[in-house]
Amino acid sequence: MSESAVLNTWIARLLANEGWREPAAFVDRADAMDRLDLHLVGAPYGDARDRAERLIEAMEAIDRDLFDHLRQRIRVGEGRQALSPWLGGAVSPGQHYDALDALLAGVLAIDEPEIDDPSPPPEMVFYQPTPARHIVDGIRRASISAGDIVLDLGSGLGHVPMLVHVLTGARTRGVERHPAYVDSAARAASALALGGVSFVAGDAREARLAGVDVFYLFTPFLGGVLRDVLARIEAEAASRPLRVVVLGPCARTFARMPWLRSDDPDPSATDRIVVFRSSP
Repeated sequence: MSESAVLNTWIARLLANEGWREPAAFVDRADAMDRLDLHLVGAPYGDARDRAERLIEAMEAIDRDLFDHLRQRIRVGEGRQALSPWLGGAVSPGQHYDALDALLAGVLAIDEPEIDDPSPPPEMVFYQPTPARHIVDGIRRASISAGDIVLDLGSGLGHVPMLVHVLTGARTRGVERHPAYVDSAARAASALALGGVSFVAGDAREARLAGVDVFYLFTPFLGGVLRDVLARIEAEAASRPLRVVVLGPCARTFARMPWLRSDDPDPSATDRIVVFRSSP
């Protein structure tokens, strides 16, 4: 079957069932656009291609309206209720992205800056955002609530501090070594009127840890840097109970710490969120 014929088949299906036009049908639209884009690659110019591109444009317009609506709900403190239709379901392991990440990208509208030298210094790790499903999973499993202060060490463009605050009301901070990332994150938070979110440019080893209830790390550094940060968190745990939420290879290091415990059946897992609590 030619690509034009395949496109016509998909177009007919979409026109026969237009549930994708509902604003809340974001996942259905994302799937439909992916399929149309896939078959557009080899499709010749002509009627089928034109119809497919018009459908994609219509879906993108619906998404833009949805993002605007969700941003307005967030600005008036109704973010959790507004995002709730997309927050359920099983959490698949791995560090891949899915439709929830596309939704979050549209809502947060973070401008990603150009970094002059993206190569990380020794013991630092290339930045990548935490998949949104893992952020939601971490909130649930660490029982983060409005009374908590959450610190993201290596916060990048600020996805974790912003989403955690939107969904829980917790005060959140992010520490990030790239000032350009900090500036972009701060602009996005300001545009959404997230007064309980802040970002600072600096070294995680020198971050202000006083009063923090929950630490989050998506393996932003390794080796000696991780050991130094871990030692500072341990010192804080001597004065109050702490939760540490991690994703990636750093879980293996935290799992070896005698002052931390986890209810996870495999605290060394690297492909999903692991929550640790300080021992009394």
